[in-house]
Amino acid sequence: MNNVICSTLIVAAAGALLAGCAQTPPPAQALPPGPTPAEVIDYATAQAQYRAAQASGNGDVVTHAESTFWGISQEILSRQDPRLVDAWEVCERYRVASPHNQRDVRSTFEPQFVRDCENIDLRYDAATGAIRRDLDARVAGADRAIIAQAAFGRP
Repeated sequence: MNNVICSTLIVAAAGALLAGCAQTPPPAQALPPGPTPAEVIDYATAQAQYRAAQASGNGDVVTHAESTFWGISQEILSRQDPRLVDAWEVCERYRVASPHNQRDVRSTFEPQFVRDCENIDLRYDAATGAIRRDLDARVAGADRAIIAQAAFGRP
């Protein structure tokens, strides 16, 4: 019995020692709250596709580009204000789950919740609109820089 206890203690001590010596992985680096270079490139690509699709009348590509605009702006906003995005998603789920076009059906949700969702929608739309304007400005600035380089004969 004494041997079993001693062996157990030795194994436990060795396990604790190994656990203490094991290196923990470095923490994941958080993305910056603004757009990443890859997001700006994706946004610029979607802009070019959107313009070409509108000129050619290709509705599928227009829809895909609009989805890209929406997705990029929502991703950036989720880093800047995750609570707003979470609240907006709750309101979206309510709208999907609520009864549509049914007579004599009263909402089980308080009118205050509905007003809160309207306020959240306004804040969400304003925030994503500001993000899109920022992305538009970044893409336009990059375009102007490329044109300026070409005008001076720089590669």
